[in-house]
Amino acid sequence: MIYSRLKSGPVTIEMLSNWASKNEVQISSRSFYRDLYDLENSVIPANEKLVVSVGEKNRKTWKIEYVNEEEPLTEFDVNSYILFQHFLPLSITSSRQGSIEKMRRLFYQKYSKSQFENFVNVAKSQIKASHFYEGSVFTDYHKILDDCIWSIQYKREIQLLEVNYDYTSVYSHLKFPRAFLPIQILYHRGVVHVSGYLKENNQLLILGLEQIEKYKLTNDPFDNINFVQNLEIELSKRFGITQNIDDEVYDIELEFTERTGTFVSKQFWNESQEFGQLENRNILMRMRCGINRELIGWIFQWMSNVKVLKPDVLRNIVIAKYKEISTSYEIDNPLVSNNSFRPS
Repeated sequence: MIYSRLKSGPVTIEMLSNWASKNEVQISSRSFYRDLYDLENSVIPANEKLVVSVGEKNRKTWKIEYVNEEEPLTEFDVNSYILFQHFLPLSITSSRQGSIEKMRRLFYQKYSKSQFENFVNVAKSQIKASHFYEGSVFTDYHKILDDCIWSIQYKREIQLLEVNYDYTSVYSHLKFPRAFLPIQILYHRGVVHVSGYLKENNQLLILGLEQIEKYKLTNDPFDNINFVQNLEIELSKRFGITQNIDDEVYDIELEFTERTGTFVSKQFWNESQEFGQLENRNILMRMRCGINRELIGWIFQWMSNVKVLKPDVLRNIVIAKYKEISTSYEIDNPLVSNNSFRPS
């Protein structure tokens, strides 16, 4: 099992322990060391070798290196590469043109017999992304993304000095600068975010990279093990990534018209989502999560093709927001910034 895991990428003892726990394998770190030694000396095939590298704080990493020539690329493989390249977010492709071009040249040099360059040229006209709902203005985007990746990889704090605007319902009392513990790069709805925790109170904070106006990297280390697990638990309680209005998790039921519901049922929205058909042929969606601005906006996206059945608190919020919108047209009040769902 360890050998199979190594075939998919490098590992540390910590990564193996987490992997074993998720797969309900009872094994100690000491046993892992013994098994890795056995693999290195007896089990690995002749065309592979187990390489051990020592990193920061004497932390060892094991990986398999292949000593034979790689298999030639198939048309399916080349298409996979082209799809990855063309369907990347605009923020990534715009800020990393040099890297993408370098990879294209390397692929051509290595796999010219696979007619790689012909597929690439054809793809320029046949494979496109609309980049709808994605950012379009990028200043030093590659730098902040690389800095966040570096801080996550080496478990280093970031000093957030200035943070601009809010689209994840950040607490209204939150002021900067703050010490931030970055945990994960998260792509959501056209925006690349960095997820992490505020050092002073372990509060989860998710920011779009465009929001970070000024920051400073530090060499102050932190232990991320508990934070990684806590992040998964917290995000499982949210619809999307937006901060919930309270700490409750609700049983939510929505009725969709048949056509709209059929489309909605084929998409991923939340880990807990379940769909069924009602007697009137409409679609019933059930899920269990918190209530936040992202959920309310998503419900309004379907206009008159959806109705909130439960809970009452969600139903009342949707009705109140509908009346607020309707009133703004009737009275023609000037528009002002209004985050109705920001936690107090």
